[in-house]
Amino acid sequence: MSQIVYIGIKLIKISPENPFQLLISDNAGISWQITFYGSEVLGEFFELGKRNLTVFAKTSKGRFRSISEGREWSEINW
Repeated sequence: MSQIVYIGIKLIKISPENPFQLLISDNAGISWQITFYGSEVLGEFFELGKRNLTVFAKTSKGRFRSISEGREWSEINW
C-alpha cells in the first residue's frame, strides 16, 4: 500500500498537511482538490491501495474501502 493511488486517470492521495483528508487530481497531479474532508469514524489515513475501481485505506480506526473515489467509505470487517 502507498500514500497515493491511480483510479483511471485520477490520482488520490493522503493530504501531506492533514492526514485526516484525501486529495484528488484529474490532471496528473498539477492541481489537487479535497475529495474527503475527514471524519472521527475513519481517523487518520496511513496507507492507500486499490483494486480495479475500489480504493482501500488503512487508518487509525481500522480498514475501509471506497467505490466513490474516496468520497464515501465503508468499514471492512475481518
